Amino acid sequence: HAEELKRESVEAQFESLKNQVNPHFLFNSLNTLTTLIEENPNMAVRYVNQLSQVYRYVLQSKEKEVTDLKTELEFTGSYIFLLQKRFENNLKIELSISDKSWSKKIVPLCLQMLIENAIKHNIVSSERPLIIQIEVNEEDYIVVKNNLQLKNFSEQNTGIGLPNIVKRYSYLCDKEVKIENNNSYFKVSLPLI
Repeated sequence: HAEELKRESVEAQFESLKNQVNPHFLFNSLNTLTTLIEENPNMAVRYVNQLSQVYRYVLQSKEKEVTDLKTELEFTGSYIFLLQKRFENNLKIELSISDKSWSKKIVPLCLQMLIENAIKHNIVSSERPLIIQIEVNEEDYIVVKNNLQLKNFSEQNTGIGLPNIVKRYSYLCDKEVKIENNNSYFKVSLPLI
């Protein structure tokens, strides 16, 4: 059981790392950085710092089964910073999490994977901004919800991300991951441990 959990964790870390170093992510990050260097050198320095924070966290979390929510949110903040520099006002990410939940545990990199999935599968444009809401509900779940505006041709889907998250949580706690998909939104609720 422990070995299966470890394998699932390693697969998730690898998937997340692949997402971060895939050519599209690097290409988009470097394009954004090039623009920032020309327009706002101080912001370019901040962008590089946030990019290094993202990679550092991915590498550091590879051995962890869980991490505290505060640490995961700090990483997610760096990741969101990079995305918002790229998409500007076309992507809106709303965080509503009180500090009383920060000491709870979460599986590392889950929030990043859910945000990445929302962007991968939905249109993000000025006419149709993508809105992602992240909050902790009264049942002690962290909820990631986005409006649905599906792309006609989604980027290549490995089918590993969400099933992997569900499986990893099934090993760690008795509460299940809740997934809700209707015509207007997609929502994943992860139990806080």
